[in-house]
Amino acid sequence: MSFIPEEQNADLMENASSQEAAAAGGKTPPSRTRKSKNKKKGLNILPSKGDSPFEVIRKFIFLMSAGVFVVCSFLIGKYFWDNHQNDLKNGELQEMKMQAEEEPTTEPPKEEEKHDYFDLLPSQRGFLEQNSEIVGWISIPTKDPDSASPIDYPVLQHKDEENGNEYYLDRDFFGNQEKAGAIFLDYRNDFDVVENRERKVKNSENLVIYGHNMHDYSMFGSLKMYINDANYYDNHPIIELDSNYRHYKYKIFGMIIVDVDDTTETKFNYWNTLDFVDEADFYRYVNEVKRRTVRLTDVDVKYGDQILTLSTCNSTFSQGRLVLFARLVRDGEDLLAGCTSTENPNIKWPNSYYKWHKNTYDPNAEFVPYG
Repeated sequence: MSFIPEEQNADLMENASSQEAAAAGGKTPPSRTRKSKNKKKGLNILPSKGDSPFEVIRKFIFLMSAGVFVVCSFLIGKYFWDNHQNDLKNGELQEMKMQAEEEPTTEPPKEEEKHDYFDLLPSQRGFLEQNSEIVGWISIPTKDPDSASPIDYPVLQHKDEENGNEYYLDRDFFGNQEKAGAIFLDYRNDFDVVENRERKVKNSENLVIYGHNMHDYSMFGSLKMYINDANYYDNHPIIELDSNYRHYKYKIFGMIIVDVDDTTETKFNYWNTLDFVDEADFYRYVNEVKRRTVRLTDVDVKYGDQILTLSTCNSTFSQGRLVLFARLVRDGEDLLAGCTSTENPNIKWPNSYYKWHKNTYDPNAEFVPYG
């Protein structure tokens, strides 16, 4: 009787047999408990000695693609992060404006003291302390009570002939470098320039305001909706523009796309007309807008109306611009009268457009001009 377990006894007998085989010059059979281990080959993405030319090219392409992916991911992430930070800054400005508007206003002047003075709006006082180049605030209200205003920003103006219209292209309200830039008024415009509570000079007859067309619809990015969405105008027909002293409202009457590089008969230098020579010049301008507008409105436009022009980039052409035109709401006028739109069946596009599209514009078609 053996005290060794049967399994262990069998192993001992096998070892003994192996030793006997070794003594006889034979090879030791592999043990059942030992298993050969295969060496795992590491992932080799770098070109190495012995690679075929095809393999070297493949690895180079892979590495380049991975590098491009990493760089693009970083840039995309940075773009959205920067936009997020810009939204936070603008949100702080909007909150500041709302708080200032909630503050109690001063008592109205007595009857004998009444005068058409230009007193600083409470909402603008704090902004002027932070940036003396602020000239107002622009917003586009919506008829939908559940939607926020797509545009709600301070308006700045850098009065400098050399870089007046470039300064705020990449600077925010605080003067910091910012890709989204700021909303700014053309440096040549005069808009409620006040001294001693009285307007110093007459306002420009056409106020031109610029802003970037951001992909996330911030700044003037939402303006493209007037072109892309047939119902957008009917819900957003009014532009509210405050100076530092007064509240103004404008009715949108035109939305066009132009090519600023156009030198042919279809060119339209809308940005270079800040005042009108006479009545004929005024109607020449607004009727050119009407010929080009993507949607026709029922808003009437009359000589003497102040014009507001909003300009942003458009990708239709290399130097494309998407432009909105509005006129000042008259005293006692119904705010929404005429604010309906229909598709324009005969749009006058710049010649660049006809390189890829058939020219369907008929200059002799029926046209009902302003005036």
